[in-house]
Amino acid sequence: MTFAKTFAKMVAAFERYHAEPVVEHVLPGEQVYLGRADRPVAAWHYRATKPATTALVIVPPFGYEAVSAHRSLRALALRAAEAGLDAWRVDLDGTGDSAGDDRDPDRVSAWCASIAAAIDAAVAEGVGRVILAGVRLGATLAMKVAAERSDVGGVIAIAPVVAGKKWLREMRALQGALGLAPAPAGSPAPPEGDEALGFFIAAPTRDAIAALDLEKADKVPPAVFVIDRDDLPASDKWLAALRGHGAEVTHAKLPGYVEMVLDAHKTEIPEAIIGAVLERATAWSAGAAATPASRLPHARVARLGDVVEEPVSIAGLAAVVCRPRSGARPKKALVLLNAGAVRSIGPNRMYVAISRRCAAEGTLVVRADLSGLGDSPALLGQPDRVVYTDTAAAEIAGLVAWCRSAGADRVVLGGLCSGGYYAVQRAIAGERLAGLIAINPGDPDATTHRATEDAERYRQSIRDPEKWKKLLAGEVDLRRLATSLWTRVTDRATAALEQVARRLGKPLPTDIGAQLTALVDRGITPTFIFSGGEPDLVMFREHVGPLLGMLERAGLVLRVVDGADHTFTPMWSQAVLVDEVADALRRLG
Repeated sequence: MTFAKTFAKMVAAFERYHAEPVVEHVLPGEQVYLGRADRPVAAWHYRATKPATTALVIVPPFGYEAVSAHRSLRALALRAAEAGLDAWRVDLDGTGDSAGDDRDPDRVSAWCASIAAAIDAAVAEGVGRVILAGVRLGATLAMKVAAERSDVGGVIAIAPVVAGKKWLREMRALQGALGLAPAPAGSPAPPEGDEALGFFIAAPTRDAIAALDLEKADKVPPAVFVIDRDDLPASDKWLAALRGHGAEVTHAKLPGYVEMVLDAHKTEIPEAIIGAVLERATAWSAGAAATPASRLPHARVARLGDVVEEPVSIAGLAAVVCRPRSGARPKKALVLLNAGAVRSIGPNRMYVAISRRCAAEGTLVVRADLSGLGDSPALLGQPDRVVYTDTAAAEIAGLVAWCRSAGADRVVLGGLCSGGYYAVQRAIAGERLAGLIAINPGDPDATTHRATEDAERYRQSIRDPEKWKKLLAGEVDLRRLATSLWTRVTDRATAALEQVARRLGKPLPTDIGAQLTALVDRGITPTFIFSGGEPDLVMFREHVGPLLGMLERAGLVLRVVDGADHTFTPMWSQAVLVDEVADALRRLG
């Protein structure tokens, strides 16, 4: 299926479902804010199905691993509640929906304080025992916090980071393997520190992480269950050190960690790991008794400098609303749609940065999870983690309607990859919008995207003798080469046919150029932001063709960020993207 035909197919699906109501569902957990009012920590609380005597506090890993592991940690929390445990899933300070960001000082202490706040909240609910379950660096932090407290009965450490120095070396190696472009000349000098797969480790944080070494810890929790990866050696020295401190130690090597931290649209829930965690947590809960509940007040609103954030349920979808702290009712709203299967914080947590920046400048911003993604449950009978669905149209229409009910008379849809694609399609399908912001808009049929990417790579390889040697040696997949080239030829032919039909005054249903012209005529301002090497940028230019210049003069904005990758992993490109989105909203007045 070609790029243009996919557009036509999706438009038809959107029109079909445009008037159908969203099937609402009840969110299985509650998002609240813990800790200090001036530094709120976001957490999801999943109450046990019956009065609980034990709580499970789930501590995520760092950065990219946390984004990927979200689906599995949410599944763990849900199943823990079903098993009779009060479950808490926490976003550490400066991560997720919590206050702050990577560049703030004293990260390790702040992360530990976030875990402590979750423990305090769990105890205040009246449980007699708290168990921590941490993943990777989260396991290391959980061990550090538990060793200093008397109300933690045990720690379950999943693929733990035993030595911070080794983990930092791993992050540097992974970052280097990405081969990302450096910041363009003239860009602001970055702060001292390391980039780690779309996230930042400031120099003081790097030093604090380097000082973490579980084998040298002076104190340990009373009980520790270590779940090592089945594809790596066990943490034998650390296990011996734990036993030397008198801790009750159990150990397992289980599969599933690697699949848990793949790209968000590829992750698999590690059933063996979750089963082992629940079995151990349930065993440790034996004999625990309820305590008087003090019910610490959990904030439902976070005050973050110039903005206020509030978790809401919109037509059964989990969302976070960010608005100016001034209390004024913004007349303009931005709805950020999931980038693929990434939760509503966005890739590299960019949606949080965009939300807070734009809200501070006077826009109501809603970052939402469509059904089956992030923290929104899948519809009854439907699987989760499905990015392109027929029900998305009605759900997005519900989000737009909510913004209007909140006082915004100008609504903008935006997002990266699938989020950008949905923004374009909702506009084409007739949604009343002021604008759209499509960032590297994706395509539900990846065939033409892959073919364009392959064709560009083959074009660059023609002058490389080594590539010819591989071809002659039979080391090139000739079937894929032929398929990609044929798909590329047919897509370019479709683009040419669209332009001929357009000149004859009979545009084809697949003509995205004609569709964008209709949007501009309706008063919708489209903004497209592409990474420089993005295959979809090539296809966009080919299918819009000669109309592009006219559309730009009429209000369409096309921005190209050379050197950025698809998800704007380099920190410098994230700053550029936030500026571009803020500029797009300013252009709307």
